Amino acid sequence: MFRYGLIVLFLHYAVLGSEASALPPKKKVCVIGAGATGLASAKHVAEYPDEFDLVVFEKNSYVGGLWNYTDSVDVDEHGLPIHTSMYKYLRTNLPKELMAFPDYRDFLGEERSCVKHETVLAYLQNFTDHFNLHQYIQLHTLVEKVETVIGGGDWHSTTYKVHTRNLDDDTKSVTVCNALMIGNGHYFNPRIPSIPGMDTFPGRVLHSHTYRKPEDFAGQTVAVLGASASGTDISIEVAETAQKVYLSHNKDRIKSELPANVEQVSGVVAVDGNTLTLKDGMTITADAFIFCTGFTFTYPFLDESSGIKVIDNQVYPLYKHLVNIEHPSMAFVGLPLLVVHFPLFHVQAKYFVALLRDEFKLPSKEIMMKDTELNGRRQRYAHFLGDAQWDYNDALAKEAGFEPIPSYYREGYAMWHAYRTAKVLHYKESDLRIDENGKPTIVNPK
Repeated sequence: MFRYGLIVLFLHYAVLGSEASALPPKKKVCVIGAGATGLASAKHVAEYPDEFDLVVFEKNSYVGGLWNYTDSVDVDEHGLPIHTSMYKYLRTNLPKELMAFPDYRDFLGEERSCVKHETVLAYLQNFTDHFNLHQYIQLHTLVEKVETVIGGGDWHSTTYKVHTRNLDDDTKSVTVCNALMIGNGHYFNPRIPSIPGMDTFPGRVLHSHTYRKPEDFAGQTVAVLGASASGTDISIEVAETAQKVYLSHNKDRIKSELPANVEQVSGVVAVDGNTLTLKDGMTITADAFIFCTGFTFTYPFLDESSGIKVIDNQVYPLYKHLVNIEHPSMAFVGLPLLVVHFPLFHVQAKYFVALLRDEFKLPSKEIMMKDTELNGRRQRYAHFLGDAQWDYNDALAKEAGFEPIPSYYREGYAMWHAYRTAKVLHYKESDLRIDENGKPTIVNPK
C-alpha cells in the first residue's frame, strides 16, 4: 500500500510537470522610461503575469518623468542632462478630469481642475502604488543601446538586446527581450531654430526647457518666440514681473484678453544686438529671449538595426504613430502631439499589448506604410493629431477589439478647448465637472 501511494504521488507530480512544460514560455517585455507613458505601458503588460515577464528601466531615482520639478537646468547628480522641462509655478492647461487615465480617476489633493505639477506627480506616484508597479521598475538604470536581433520566423521571433548601466555603481548589463515599449519622453530635447545674428544678442537666451520662474525677468523686456501652449503660458507668467513681453509668432493673432504688458508681434527673422527684426519689417528691442519652439524626438540608444529614422521630427516608419513597421514588436508609446496625453497613452499601450497577445493581426506592410504618408502636411507636423486624436483613439480600440474610452473625453475637450481659446488669461480659474451620466460642464466660468 505504501509503495502504491508513492507511485500515485510520483505520477501526480509527473503529470503536473508535463503540464507546466507544455505551457508556452513567457514573453519578456522591456519598457524604457517610468514617466506617464512608461507607467501606462507597464500597467497593461502587468495585467498578464502568466504571459509576460516585465521590466521597466528608468534612469532617474523616481517615477513620474517630466512631472518632477527641479531648480536645476544643467545636469543631474550623475552628470546627465536634466530631463524635466517643468517650471516652478506651472498649472496644467487641461483639467484633471480629462488628464486622468480611464482606469484610474483618483486625482487627489486639489479640487480645482487645472492643478499644480506637484498634484500630477502625486497622481502618477499613486497610480504606481495602486497597480503595484514598483516591483518591475529598475531605477538609476540608463539604457545605453538597443540591438535588434532578427529571428528565423515572423516578427514574433525578433528579440532585442537592451544594454543598460546602473548609474550608482556603473555596472553594465544586457537584457534580452521579445518586445520593447519605448516611453523615454519627448519634452527634453529643445528645438532651437537658427536666427541670423542670434549670437550677437547680449542678453539672456534660453529655451522653455530651462525656464523655471518669472522672477528671473523682473523689470526686463522679454521676447518670447512661439505662441503654442508653453509660449502663451510662459508669456502670461513672465508678464507678472517683467516690464514688457513681446509674444512673437506667425500664427493667427490671439483674440482673447492678454495682460496689458504683453504685445503680440510677428516672428523674429534677424537679430543685431538687442534689436530684433520681425517678419513684417518692424523692429523691437529686448533684454532677454525665450525660445518656446518645441522639442525634437531623439532615441540615442537605437542603432540602425531598429529600422527607425527621425526625419525632420517624423519618427519613421510607424504604423498608427506607434508600431515599428520593420519590427512590430517595438512600440513608441506617447508620440502624438496636441493631444490629451494620459488617455491616449492608455489606448496605445492597451492596443500594443493586445497585439503581443495575438488578439488581432496587423494589416500588410504595404497598408501600414500608407499610414505613414503625410498627405500634404509638413514632415515636422507628422505626429500632430489635435482634433483627430479622438477618431485615432477609437480606431485603435476597434482594431484591437476593446472598449473605446468614454465619450466625455472628446466632449469635454471640445468644450474646454473652445473656452480656453476665448479666455486665455482666466480659463484656469474655472473648472470642468463630469456628472454621473458622463456629461461634462464648465463651472465658475469667467
